[in-house]
Amino acid sequence: MKKTSESIVRLMAEKYALDISIFSETFIENTLESRLQSNYPDTSSAYQLKLETDPNEALFLKKAFSNSYSAFFRNPLTFSMLHQFVLPKIIGWKVKNHDPEIRIWSAGCAAGQEAYTLAILLDNLVNKSPGSMRYHVFGTDNSAPELEAARRGIYDYEAIKNIPFEYVQDYFLKTGDVYAIKDRIKKQVEFSDFDLLDGESSSPPSSIFGDFDLVMCSNVLFYYKPEFQMTILAKFFRTISEGGFLATGEAEVGIVNAARGFRQYMTPAPLFVKS
Repeated sequence: MKKTSESIVRLMAEKYALDISIFSETFIENTLESRLQSNYPDTSSAYQLKLETDPNEALFLKKAFSNSYSAFFRNPLTFSMLHQFVLPKIIGWKVKNHDPEIRIWSAGCAAGQEAYTLAILLDNLVNKSPGSMRYHVFGTDNSAPELEAARRGIYDYEAIKNIPFEYVQDYFLKTGDVYAIKDRIKKQVEFSDFDLLDGESSSPPSSIFGDFDLVMCSNVLFYYKPEFQMTILAKFFRTISEGGFLATGEAEVGIVNAARGFRQYMTPAPLFVKS
């Protein structure tokens, strides 16, 4: 499979200008193996020929590399720690320093579940805090269909079933069989296209200057080769404010611990503070 994956990496770059070499070898081989078994179980050469002659198959393969799965309150431990410790700490800093705005970046937001989860937690806490506090969540992805779904903010029961009941009541409107994020929450979340490996900018252009109190990038880093993981983490370091936080997936703790600029804030949760 390794020889096959190398030739397909070259094919995708030369014929379709799509660089999949940025991904880890394991991810590439597993993705190709899955696509091969589902469609071309006889020979890998048949699949390569299909890729060479059928642009639609290249699109299917590109989608397979998009890593677009997400869920509300995915990784319950992480969100519990954010709600109980990290976000209250950020709010406390803001109140103490007379800074009225909290800024959060959900990097790799897929269809908006992570970004809206953060907005729900923030709204819940801000309403209980003294003084007037604003918050803004920036959600980014590089999939146009996912971003469009995020902007709509409409989900089926399967998508919202893990959300605490009181949050469903407070932050969603049920119409028929679907649940829509309430407009007052949608107004606090902005979605835009952004490539984490873009060398021209460190943060979403819509955020203007970055300066985030928290960046959440969960279950994204481990899909990339180590050098690209470090590139993304360096970008986060530049755009997180002093003393700000980074949240990742539980399987990515070792990746962040191997990088400079972050120390783990709480064990075993994948929460880090810029240091």
